[in-house]
Amino acid sequence: MTHYHLLRTAVAQAVLLALYGMAQAQTGTADDAAPAAPTAPAAPSLRQVDVVDSTAGAAATPARRAQSSSRLGLSVLETPRSVSVIDNALLEQQMATTERDVLRNASGVSARTEYYGSYSQFAIRGLWANNINNYLRDGAKFSHLLDPPLFNIDRVEVIKGPAALEFGQVAPGGLINYVSKRPLAEPLRTVKIGAGSHGWRSADFDLTGPLNTDGTLRYRLDGGASRGGSFVDGNTPRKQGVAGSLEWQITPDTVWRAQAETQSSEGVSTVGLAVPDPKNPRSADVLPVGAFYGERWLNTKGSLRFYSTELQHRFANGIEGRVHLSRNETHRNVNLPSPMGPVTNGKVARGYWLAPGQEYTADTALAELRAKVQTGAVQHQLLAGLDWRANAGVYGAVTRGNLGTIDLYNPIAGLVPPVASTGVTRLSTDARNTGLFVQDRLALGDFGLLLGLRHDRFKDAYTTPVTDLSKTQPSAALTWQPRPGSMVYASHARSFQANSGTLVWGAQSAPPSEGKQLEVGWKQEWLGQRLMTTVAAFDLEFTNAPANDPAHPGYSVLTARQRIQGIELELQGRITPGWTVTANASFHDPKVLADTVAGANVGHRVGLATRRAASLWTQYRLPQLPGLWVGGGLVHQGDKFTANDNLWRLPGYTVVDLAVGYQFAGGVRIQANLKNAGNRRYYLDGSTTAAGFAAVVPGTPRSLQVSLDYTF
Repeated sequence: MTHYHLLRTAVAQAVLLALYGMAQAQTGTADDAAPAAPTAPAAPSLRQVDVVDSTAGAAATPARRAQSSSRLGLSVLETPRSVSVIDNALLEQQMATTERDVLRNASGVSARTEYYGSYSQFAIRGLWANNINNYLRDGAKFSHLLDPPLFNIDRVEVIKGPAALEFGQVAPGGLINYVSKRPLAEPLRTVKIGAGSHGWRSADFDLTGPLNTDGTLRYRLDGGASRGGSFVDGNTPRKQGVAGSLEWQITPDTVWRAQAETQSSEGVSTVGLAVPDPKNPRSADVLPVGAFYGERWLNTKGSLRFYSTELQHRFANGIEGRVHLSRNETHRNVNLPSPMGPVTNGKVARGYWLAPGQEYTADTALAELRAKVQTGAVQHQLLAGLDWRANAGVYGAVTRGNLGTIDLYNPIAGLVPPVASTGVTRLSTDARNTGLFVQDRLALGDFGLLLGLRHDRFKDAYTTPVTDLSKTQPSAALTWQPRPGSMVYASHARSFQANSGTLVWGAQSAPPSEGKQLEVGWKQEWLGQRLMTTVAAFDLEFTNAPANDPAHPGYSVLTARQRIQGIELELQGRITPGWTVTANASFHDPKVLADTVAGANVGHRVGLATRRAASLWTQYRLPQLPGLWVGGGLVHQGDKFTANDNLWRLPGYTVVDLAVGYQFAGGVRIQANLKNAGNRRYYLDGSTTAAGFAAVVPGTPRSLQVSLDYTF
């Protein structure tokens, strides 16, 4: 009954807020009540219907920009689910250098530590975002095994809840879509350098503009490199990359674009701090935050290559077509100090894990058609499409061993010589996924009905027995727009995720895990479209998840079942011409409904899921001193348990950041950011044993970063 009452309360609050907002809108100021400003007429170019573009006129406001993650080409305001959009201007204000910096700005997202310098890990609405299935690049599936370079990212979109209709198999919490920078019609050149704490240095460049006199052929070339920035003793990570793209407006109705990107990174693998008292993670506070318990030869290196091409055409009868092809290749050498701990008599136990030579490739193809049709008083926005994805992976030659102990308070590295990997390289996945989908958005006056159906065929030839399944998933949403700039919605969505390689007793392949969600929400524009708020209440259930079979070691049972209910709030936009704000808050109730053993962990909080999270960022331009701005914000992450048994709890934290910048005449800009201004000691993640915490991963202490850029 607790879940029912929470959902009923959440729905009631969302409905009341919607009614209150509409009442305020009807009786508010002239600025609030004014009808939406008309969008400036677009040139006869396919850019007007491009689902990736977000730069034309009023469409650049927070609510009205199109999402590349919406295959119907819907704006944020029109989309009947919660969507967070984080643009490049905000990331520049915050001087974001990691994915964790980026996704602090999205409601419902909580961060874990980076995977030993390779990639970051996140939970969306309390459930882990799968690194193979839940990340997109320019609206198409993308294997997230190295952090994407931020120098080539225009914005990031976070789509909450199950999304099988558009993207096939996904974990049900949501998706993260990285949108690449696009060539511009006007010349723009920017160079930037940065320096800061912990030996951080960086340099970026961004060049774009037309290649011919009529501007129909455009290019973009950007790149960046950084070194340092890690507070861990002896770790000097390096990242570098370059990207190029072309866009050709072949006719007013046809555009073709292509891009290529490459990056590499390397750094010493770290595992955090040992925990002197395993029952108290804060006992690690007595240790230097940068203490290093590994070995220098245990490092992680990786490279990523990404290619894509896309053709869009608007036919004479109003039908729009799109064909997209992309490929990403990842190579990694992963060598880790693991496991670490526990501490015994002032000594820290250590092991190593070597997996060099990892190779992953992912190919994606997408073809779709969109059309608008009128049948009587009902307008239909139709979509039909086909997508295909292939994943192949070769896992490194895994070797495990013992490094011996190291002193807790005076760890000295370099006493253990390097060890060669002696394992056998093996195939890790060989999967194909084909999907067919249709959608129809029916509009009658202020009301809309969105219906969709998708059929997927998934096969992984690597597994024994071979995973071979088909799945058909429906979705539906009802919307009401009582006035321009306001929408109330209710949606139902489903998802599935193949349990490749998971066997139940009897050597039978496990059926897929499934997600389903009911969401209600209200989206509202304020202050003449300058500001947007979103209120969303949801009930998300994850079922058929595998857990270890206690009666048959090596096999699984599909009893795991989890339910997350919650409310999420977002605000984004410009309050006054010189004052911008981005804020969000999430209140979740993540519960275990079933686990491996009947009754075990039931009622506990889902492992690694937080109940509360919030962030704020605001920037104010001083009218008395044109060019000068000040900014700041905070990030709050609630506490979390390391597992469903809820035995070991990692404390929450709140971190405050500050910033100041000045725009000189002539295109020169200087900026300084003080991150974790209060020098708060906090922990992002931890590893545990039966006795308690073995290690915790500290967040970055106080650090100063300064950048200088020149645009010409």
